[in-house]
Amino acid sequence: MSPRIEPIGPDDWRRWRDVRVRALAEDPDAFACSAHLLGADAPEEQWRRALGDRTIHLAVDAGRDVGMIGLRPGAEPELVSMWVAPEARRAGVGRLLVDAVLEQAGERPVILRVMAGNDAAIAFYAGRGFVLTSREPDQEGALTMRRAAPAARGAWPRPAGRPRRPGAPPPGPTADQ
Repeated sequence: MSPRIEPIGPDDWRRWRDVRVRALAEDPDAFACSAHLLGADAPEEQWRRALGDRTIHLAVDAGRDVGMIGLRPGAEPELVSMWVAPEARRAGVGRLLVDAVLEQAGERPVILRVMAGNDAAIAFYAGRGFVLTSREPDQEGALTMRRAAPAARGAWPRPAGRPRRPGAPPPGPTADQ
């Protein structure tokens, strides 16, 4: 498997619809009930409009769309609609999708909502640097997670010409944090 990640636009609405409808049908409990409002029978205009208020990336492998992820803009952009097809799971597709939206978010922190009880998703996001910011589910049964901005995580590259002093620990979280 050698997937690639493609950002899509309004003209790709049918591709997104097909992946999203499949995701909601195969893994309905992985999505908040509000995600189900945009269904297969929604008109083209509604799909195009939805693509206008977020960026969507699709994972493509061997010419087939096998995953999706979105990013809603804002001071703290929101990762939305993450899904990987069962046949593409455990092959790095999820990591590639998340990395695409984190790159797009740039220097800003990123938030997401994950369904309470979806321990595999919570662990996956934790492995990508997200931490739970809520312990109680919201009205749709979702918990909130947040990934700090790169500077807050100590992830900024050192300026050229400023080597780390000898014996200094590498940047990033320590066991004490």
